[in-house]
Amino acid sequence: MAVNEHLCDRVIDYFNNQMTDEEKQAFEEHLHQCEACREELKELRELTGELPFMSEPVEPPEGMKARILENVTESTEEEKTNGTEPRTESAVTDIRPEPKKRRRGVPVWAFGAAAAVLLFSIIGNAVLFTNQQQLLSEQESLEERNEELVFERDLLESDYQALLEESDEDDPRGVSDVLLASNLNAAGQEFQGEGSATIISENGHVDLVISVRNMPDLEGEQAFQAWLIEGEVPVSAGSFTIDENGNGAVTYRLSGEESGPDQIDQIAVTLEPQPNNEQPQGDIILASQ
Repeated sequence: MAVNEHLCDRVIDYFNNQMTDEEKQAFEEHLHQCEACREELKELRELTGELPFMSEPVEPPEGMKARILENVTESTEEEKTNGTEPRTESAVTDIRPEPKKRRRGVPVWAFGAAAAVLLFSIIGNAVLFTNQQQLLSEQESLEERNEELVFERDLLESDYQALLEESDEDDPRGVSDVLLASNLNAAGQEFQGEGSATIISENGHVDLVISVRNMPDLEGEQAFQAWLIEGEVPVSAGSFTIDENGNGAVTYRLSGEESGPDQIDQIAVTLEPQPNNEQPQGDIILASQ
């Protein structure tokens, strides 16, 4: 059953007995349903119950008791003279308030425990907010770095194309061509690196350019090494390392016998325990299809 929030604002009116009978009956029915109003009313009653015990006793002014007894005596004599019955002691209404039992308030340790819980909650929320802001900042930094890398890649490609065009214009022989372009894919599913291999004919020379990205860090004397595989025979195309971002490249000038793409069955990259091996000693991590 829904709680009437409007009645929640009338706890003080009910406590001060400022309601009509109908309003009072409606509010008491509301109290059975609303725990918050019951708690608030309980706290008001406990607070006012403590007030009589919070004041210090005050001594009556000197002579007050004598004046009161004198007035009572005169009143009795006057009643006897007028033929009326004097008021007995039992007829005098005792107006002294009945002392109220002191109610037990909320223990001090309860306030301390509540304050400690609130403090831990505030600290926890602050730590979570700080961690979240730090993660957002790191994510923004990564996104900015990624945009920078994309821009640098596009700029290098643009410069490379410009160099090719300048070479075509400056070289009277006009020899500049891409003979082969192939992606180097990861040999294992868990490996995240990638690369590309390009064979370029320029100025009478044929060069193999291998570039890699997202490569794992090297340890000790480890190095990456490129290979040209002709049938079952691997030919070393040079060793290389990578930068802090996992990027690297190597260039190899092909001889006349291996200058044609038709003579190359596969291009691969291995992870070697040391550089410049004559034969592969490590596993293939990238290879062309």
